[in-house]
Amino acid sequence: MGVCFLRWAIVICLLFPSFLFSWETDIDYNYEYEKNGPYTKFSDWVPYHLHKWEPKYLEDFYELYNLKQHYQENELRKNIYFLKIALTKRFRHPKHALCETKSEEAYYKYRNLMFMQIHLGIMRSYMRIASQYDKRHLYFYNLDYAHELKNSFQIAEAFYKEAIPYWKKAQDYADKANEVPIDLDLGTIETERYEIVQGKLDFGYIIQNHLSKLEGKQKLVAEYLKKYPEADKPVLDLADP
Repeated sequence: MGVCFLRWAIVICLLFPSFLFSWETDIDYNYEYEKNGPYTKFSDWVPYHLHKWEPKYLEDFYELYNLKQHYQENELRKNIYFLKIALTKRFRHPKHALCETKSEEAYYKYRNLMFMQIHLGIMRSYMRIASQYDKRHLYFYNLDYAHELKNSFQIAEAFYKEAIPYWKKAQDYADKANEVPIDLDLGTIETERYEIVQGKLDFGYIIQNHLSKLEGKQKLVAEYLKKYPEADKPVLDLADP
């Protein structure tokens, strides 16, 4: 009997394919309930604050830091904004820290490592913005855009210099954290602390190297514009008859 039923079911499916899905039209996926007359969605019954997360502590704003594979200046400025706010906030209770801290000394090191990492994040973001206005190689045909390059290099210089004080602060916090002979479970943050203290990671040198190369490119552009002062205007203006 079971076989016969199965055969009839297959025949019905083949002859009337819409029959299988006709029952779905009567299902209400919004799950509406009647409350005081009008229909209200079930999601509206849930208090609003259950859907809302409001950052409060330093770690909250630090966790808002995010850098996608493809990022632009807006993403970098947003990261700088959140990280600077983080520096003004207090830490979570040690119980809710980003790693386990079993002593006051460990928690002292944890706080200094977090300050170090936040300053490094701000510094890196400034450097990434600067790199978007910088140019790794300046070829002769690039001087057709000498006016734009002059302005772009000035912006790059400003952002490189903006990164320097944050690197110096990161060094200070790395030195303070290094005073505590305890390794915390903070992944690469501990590694960076060690490399900074040992001098293996020196962003001060990296930034100065970028500034030195940038200065050479700025001189080339300045010499070109001194030789061809009529070129010191936007390219679109030069293209006009």
